[in-house]
Parts: sequence; C-alpha cells; structure tokens
Amino acid sequence: MNRPLCLMRVRVGRPGRKINLWLPLFIIFLFVAVILLILSPLVLLAVVILWPFGWGRPLLAIIPAVIGCLWAMRGLKAEVEKGEEKVLVSVK
Repeated sequence: MNRPLCLMRVRVGRPGRKINLWLPLFIIFLFVAVILLILSPLVLLAVVILWPFGWGRPLLAIIPAVIGCLWAMRGLKAEVEKGEEKVLVSVK
C-alpha cells in the first residue's frame, strides 16, 4: 500500500536567482478530507439517483481511483528547461 504524499518541492531558477518552495501536502490533504466528509452525503445522494441509469457505480469508483493516483505520485520528478530558466517539481 502506498503512503500519502508528504512534501512537494518546487524550484524555479535562473543563473543568478533561484526560488525554492517546500509545500507540505499533508496539511492540504487534511482540508480536502474535511471537504470530502462534508460533501459525502451529496455524493451518496447522486449515486442513489444515478444508479438506475448506470452512472452510480462509476461515480462511486472515482473516489478510490483518484486517491490511488495521488498516492502513486510519490517519487515524481519533473524538470523543465527553457534556455537559462529551469523549473523542478519533486513530490516526496
């Protein structure tokens, strides 16, 4: 089982100037979890309404699929260069 993401590092730089940001993702996930908890009755109502039309099961399966994709991003490293400018996004 994958662990949730903890940190994301974003580095933007030129030869004489670099910006390095560390974003704590676990704090963001806490806010998202609270929002999902608040919206869960609406999602369940939508599932019940859409179940006879065949859209209930895919709607219900979206939540674990999105969480699995987010958890699988651990170790992602994207580096983009254009001329002298560089951008690095690293998820740990």
